[in-house]
Amino acid sequence: MPTSAFRHDHSLQPERRLDIVGRSVAYDDQIVWAAVAALTGFPATVIPIAHAGGLPVGVQIVGPYLHDRTTLAFAELIGREFGGVVPPPL
Repeated sequence: MPTSAFRHDHSLQPERRLDIVGRSVAYDDQIVWAAVAALTGFPATVIPIAHAGGLPVGVQIVGPYLHDRTTLAFAELIGREFGGVVPPPL
């Protein structure tokens, strides 16, 4: 089941923890997932696929170097399957 954004922890950075499927992990461990696209220069596209708790749930699509159109085309296909972008309620 999709989940929305994780609960934010406003304590000091070194003390922050995240609960991921019942396991406590360091807050900074999540940076690895963003780094896959950011540090390699690979194209990445993010698309919302659901809503949970009033917030959007999205996926990040990472493609091969210089294949920006591939990630966009794949995002379009996913959008068709999940009903496209639906704005959250006001």
